[in-house]
Amino acid sequence: MNRFLALGSLLLAAMPLASRASPPPDFSPLAALIQQTKEATALPSGTAIAVIKNGKVVYEGYFGYSDIGARTPVTRDTVFYIASATKPFFALNALLQEDGGQLDMRMSLHDMFPEGRFTGIDANAVTVKDLLVHTSGVDNQPLVWATAYSGIHDARSLRGLVSASYPDEKAARGTFKYTNVGYNILSVWLDAHGLVSWQEQLERNVLHPLDMQRTSTSVDKARAAGWTLAKPYSFASAQPRQPLYIAKSDATMHAAGGLVSTAPDLAKFLIAELASGRRQAIPTKVIHRSHEPQVALVAKYMDFPRTGYAWGWYTGEYKGRTMLHHFGGFAGFHAHLSFMPDEGIALVVLNNEDVLGAQLTSLITDYVYGSLLGEPDVASTVSRRFDALRTKAAEVSRMAARQRETIQARAWALSRPRTEYAGRYSNELLGDMTVHVDEDRGMVIRWGNVQAVATGGEAPDRVRVEFAPNSGDFLDFRTENGAVTAISFEQMVFKKSPGEG
Repeated sequence: MNRFLALGSLLLAAMPLASRASPPPDFSPLAALIQQTKEATALPSGTAIAVIKNGKVVYEGYFGYSDIGARTPVTRDTVFYIASATKPFFALNALLQEDGGQLDMRMSLHDMFPEGRFTGIDANAVTVKDLLVHTSGVDNQPLVWATAYSGIHDARSLRGLVSASYPDEKAARGTFKYTNVGYNILSVWLDAHGLVSWQEQLERNVLHPLDMQRTSTSVDKARAAGWTLAKPYSFASAQPRQPLYIAKSDATMHAAGGLVSTAPDLAKFLIAELASGRRQAIPTKVIHRSHEPQVALVAKYMDFPRTGYAWGWYTGEYKGRTMLHHFGGFAGFHAHLSFMPDEGIALVVLNNEDVLGAQLTSLITDYVYGSLLGEPDVASTVSRRFDALRTKAAEVSRMAARQRETIQARAWALSRPRTEYAGRYSNELLGDMTVHVDEDRGMVIRWGNVQAVATGGEAPDRVRVEFAPNSGDFLDFRTENGAVTAISFEQMVFKKSPGEG
């Protein structure tokens, strides 16, 4: 939801052509370019890199800080939130359960939740496979917000939210549309029908067999264990060197984005995906099945063409070779997992910054794969792209500042005195949203794990909030007979409690 990522499109340059592969190169020129970029942009956020070839890690690189204020350097033990890069793990766990006879990919949404009303949805047609490959035609933004942001949910409310799913107006069943919804829905079913939670299933079936000792579905356990967790930063912030105000808890670690990990641990996962280890902890047939495209696409994200989606993996050609990849983006983080199965090479890049991090990763990927494939003059070609990145970074910073000024200048259009909007607003399935008006007449809105200082929305009784930093949404207050009665937010309605305000 970080809309400032769109600013990063200013930083892209053309990709060089690929040539034949070569032995593992010296990556010290790349390391120098990364360090120079962090110094030039005055944002020493962290970057961790692991390069894999023929079943082995051939390069690790660690740059910047996991905590800028404390000057805590990124190391091979630094743990990053990987957001949607969780999806390949969750999908692989589902395929392992299918292989063991515990899950049928043909099972329908109706069979999963026979009590669900699913208005406007043919619940007998939507399958588990549809949920995992983003072709379900089902939308459910309240479920996404509850699991990824507010963290207000339990087993009862999650089943209620799933039952309230609705048709996706922009993508009918069978049409690919990337979303968290399918993974969230399947996780609710797994929790209800497995002997253990989906998190425990994932740890038992994938993390433990691969000996991923610093990877977890529980950020709370990671903190309690004393792991060094990277703090989130954003170049688009008013104070880029200050951590963003949003923080993950176990309540917001969900099936579509619920892992923390390190570069070396993720390298173990990609080595398994390449099926090149001497002892394969995950059955090779299941690994190979996870790579099979299930739906065709015509798309591109930054440098990366996408022609299909497999089980938790995008597929497409990169530098003339088949590459599977999945990225993860969330406020303050950007993760990259990719591999070329025919070449036996793979890459992990983790960042605790969400604007420059994505662009930096694209250049790192260009250099790494170009070098491993023996691309001529890759160092000089990518060096020019790094020069362009450093030049454009200043422009991105100025654009972000102008956008913040525009947002702050928006007029308020409240029909009642601001104090009358204060109070508690409730939704049976989504919990409470509270509005507090302070002495300076600022309006602070809290909803579980997130909170925001509202700004003017210009439209009558509308305010703008950033529950996710640098990503704005509008809340609409409803009034009746001159009194404020409810908040409406993305098809979610929170009713004001009697006597509040």
